[in-house]
Amino acid sequence: MDVWFRALILVVCIPAVLAVAASGAIAAMPTLGVGEQKPELFSDSRWKRLGLRDVRYITPWDTLQDPVQLARLDRWMAAARAARARVLLGFAHSLRSERLARTLPTLRQFRLQFLRIRARYPEVRSWIVWSEANHPGALTWKRPRRAARFFDVVASHCRRCDVVAADVLDVAGMDSWIRRFQRHARHRPRIWGLHNYADANGFKTQGTQTLLALTRGRIWFTETGGLVLRRLYRGTRALRTYRYSLRHAARATGHVLRLSCLSRRIRRVYLYHWQAPLVVTNWDSAFLGPHGALRPAYRTLTRWIRRGSCPTA
Repeated sequence: MDVWFRALILVVCIPAVLAVAASGAIAAMPTLGVGEQKPELFSDSRWKRLGLRDVRYITPWDTLQDPVQLARLDRWMAAARAARARVLLGFAHSLRSERLARTLPTLRQFRLQFLRIRARYPEVRSWIVWSEANHPGALTWKRPRRAARFFDVVASHCRRCDVVAADVLDVAGMDSWIRRFQRHARHRPRIWGLHNYADANGFKTQGTQTLLALTRGRIWFTETGGLVLRRLYRGTRALRTYRYSLRHAARATGHVLRLSCLSRRIRRVYLYHWQAPLVVTNWDSAFLGPHGALRPAYRTLTRWIRRGSCPTA
């Protein structure tokens, strides 16, 4: 996450782009949802009040071999099922040990675990193959070919599913990573995922426009939002803390929602996350404070939902 605010390759004139969104040419509002790892989301009256049903969860690729992660996922899925939520389930590195956290699965291992997880949760029809696959700290950062092979596995075994082929972060080098992924993927990507935090919090459009220009098919903002705090680490040592105001987070939330109106290809937006923990270690972009108080970003989201369509001139 420490590279978000580096200079990006593509420079776009922001006023001209936002004028397109304001022109009225795009009226339909993308489907909105929330990325949240805690099942308490589904029982929160403030969540229910929004009338949203799309949610996202990220789990280790080997969750079925990890009793702790499996219990968490089972509990979360049970709550989502009871709430009749539509789940987008994504994969990330193992959490069973430090060694496994630094090891990519083989294609055979990934295939086996995907098939088992799909059998366990047959109601899930939307998948993220690997979360933030181009992140400089990700196991797939220098291995877009392996990420493409993982995509081929999911696409082959879930043909009627919505499969996010590559889930990318809007950082420098995103364009070259995507091109290499495209060369190696045997199936045609129909959905691309984007975590456009740099655009959202820098009030820019570059990352979003770059992905639109490089790809075909649908685009989902699979994680985005307005930052309140982020902390950089080296190992377990905190190097630097960036603090943002609640007003900034609300403005960034409004900006990313306007970004979702740049193209009809942008179909879903998952805002991260619902409630801040009591002790924030490295990340806070939540709609609720640690003790449950509503933040301005929640009111921004509420106003957007009430609007029911993208802004018009």
